[in-house]
Amino acid sequence: MREQLQVGLQQAVARAGDWGVPVADIERAVDEKVQPLLLKHFSRLVIPFVRRSGVRVVALEPGRVVCRMPLRGNVNHIGTMYAGALFTLAEFPGGPLMLATFGMRRFIPIVTELDLRFERAAKTDVTVELALDPAEAQRIEAETLAEGRADFELRGALTDARGEAVAHSRATYQMRPRRR
Repeated sequence: MREQLQVGLQQAVARAGDWGVPVADIERAVDEKVQPLLLKHFSRLVIPFVRRSGVRVVALEPGRVVCRMPLRGNVNHIGTMYAGALFTLAEFPGGPLMLATFGMRRFIPIVTELDLRFERAAKTDVTVELALDPAEAQRIEAETLAEGRADFELRGALTDARGEAVAHSRATYQMRPRRR
């Protein structure tokens, strides 16, 4: 069913282009405006474990993502946030960030390594923000297109409700072209 819809959409876009509709402008608007909005609200639903953890994407734009994980439902045996929940919060936002930055059609990010350094116990909801500098995004795009892959790193501070760091993350990713 999904494939049929995709083929139908491609045919409609081709016809619209034949009629003089500015298809490239429409596709760019979808890539830049609609897809990030959809990613913000639906990306956590793609991975059942992430959905069950309650992670929310609270801000998403090209080059920046902010996610929050509730303490409720993610506590350990001493009533603080479970280390595995913090790991999920550190790892998950890289995908939406890359998709919002580069679009959903050309590339696919793969996490290859993640280090998490715990600073103190998390007794509240926890938030993480990841950012990608525009110059680094350009390097990743150019290298992926030229070499078929690009390695890069994202760092984040996981903070509690008071803004104090409970952990720091360092994730290594590899960007690859999406196979069609």
